[in-house]
Amino acid sequence: MLRSLAAVLIWLVASLLLVLSIVLCITILLLPVGVLLGLVALRLYVVGFGLLLPRSRDIEKGVRKQARRWWRKSPLRDLSTKRTRRRARKIMRLGR
Repeated sequence: MLRSLAAVLIWLVASLLLVLSIVLCITILLLPVGVLLGLVALRLYVVGFGLLLPRSRDIEKGVRKQARRWWRKSPLRDLSTKRTRRRARKIMRLGR
């Protein structure tokens, strides 16, 4: 929730900077300043979008959690390790 609020605030600042850069680009003398402000605004949009996406740490945690859930339900869990390796090799050969 806090990350999405920060993203919205960053987008608001980026929008204001973009409008200001467009106004500055209209005047020929302040064109370089307007271009630089426009690039900063675009960079802020990227940062705000990055805040809305989930962190890689959270994705890895979710994948590990799902793998553990799958392993608990798996029939391979009850088999011995030697038999499991044989069965896994057989499944891999059939998959090719």
